[in-house]
Amino acid sequence: MEEVHEEIHIAGILVQVRPEHAATVSRQVAAMPNAEVCAQGEGGKLVVVCESEGADAMLALLAAIRELPGVANVALVYQHAESRSAMEEEISDEADSTRVL
Repeated sequence: MEEVHEEIHIAGILVQVRPEHAATVSRQVAAMPNAEVCAQGEGGKLVVVCESEGADAMLALLAAIRELPGVANVALVYQHAESRSAMEEEISDEADSTRVL
């Protein structure tokens, strides 16, 4: 039976890669489920956004990236957890004066 996770985790990470491995690592990360390379800077820096079902899955994804050949460091910059029900809630395009931005 498939486990249902109650939380969705979204994380922003900075991946420092040896410059000669940057293109290969970028392709490998982009091919991972639930990982998206959003930016690639000079000197081997990748900005990656990851989404997972639960903290353990997020840790496993970060570990998988860390283990790629050429990766020097993986730094968690931002992480947010939200309940599955809140993530599935429809958001109106109209301004809601009861919500604080």
